[in-house]
Amino acid sequence: IMKSFLDKIFFRSNNLDYVSQNIKDLSRKKPIQKIFEAVNSHSLDSEIRYVGGCIRKIIIKEKVDDIDLATNLEPNQVCDVLKKNNINYYESGIEHGTITAQEDEYKFEITTLRKDIFTDGRHAKVEFSKDWKEDALRRDFTINSIYSDSDGNLFDPFNGKKDLENGIINFIGDIDKRIKEDYLRILRYIRFFINYSKQPHNLEIIRSLKMNIGGISKLSKERLLDELKKIIKIDTMEKLIKDKVCLDLILMIFPELKNIKIFSKSNITN
Repeated sequence: IMKSFLDKIFFRSNNLDYVSQNIKDLSRKKPIQKIFEAVNSHSLDSEIRYVGGCIRKIIIKEKVDDIDLATNLEPNQVCDVLKKNNINYYESGIEHGTITAQEDEYKFEITTLRKDIFTDGRHAKVEFSKDWKEDALRRDFTINSIYSDSDGNLFDPFNGKKDLENGIINFIGDIDKRIKEDYLRILRYIRFFINYSKQPHNLEIIRSLKMNIGGISKLSKERLLDELKKIIKIDTMEKLIKDKVCLDLILMIFPELKNIKIFSKSNITN
């Protein structure tokens, strides 16, 4: 109880005006409301929060197109709660704690709080947790470790909101260690940098990315291509081409993209 009390004092931020109001508006949508009510009413301690991309997009006024949720219930409890409340679901990644709930035409990934026990650069063995801070610690960047309850109260232990507003892409904890946990983070850094950064590259980060780039070979083609598709969208292509550091990293990983510059707007319009 004391830990929960301290959590509320030190890591929650109330009445965030625009952000808070938009999260409240999102929470009024029937499918989301149903999931929040189902989990929060399960027991005195059960809780579910928004996390990651949807909060990031609300803060910077982007359209929310997918919703990820985190909960302190274990996966089997999440399944029981959804079944009890007539919410369809399937076990999309239950070994890592993820259940996908489906209500009307909407899908929501619900993942149990967890910590990494073992990582090899590609896979992680996880242990489920009840600790929100512990869950935040295993995430890659500060801008992805922002949580919110349905009323728009943020839990932001690494000041991700501030980093997002200032356009700073910061790893959580030791940069080298975080990259070695999952080499896909090299590509994720590129994606978040070209989309959100307002600052020059941190040389220490770039050094670590380049030193670990060989680890990319451990990843499946499916994961690599999935991340690449998110990077080379028309609206981000120009930013990528203009950022020499990111472009160099991409070409180290995908040398077959050496002619990527022909896709710049200036070449297309000419």
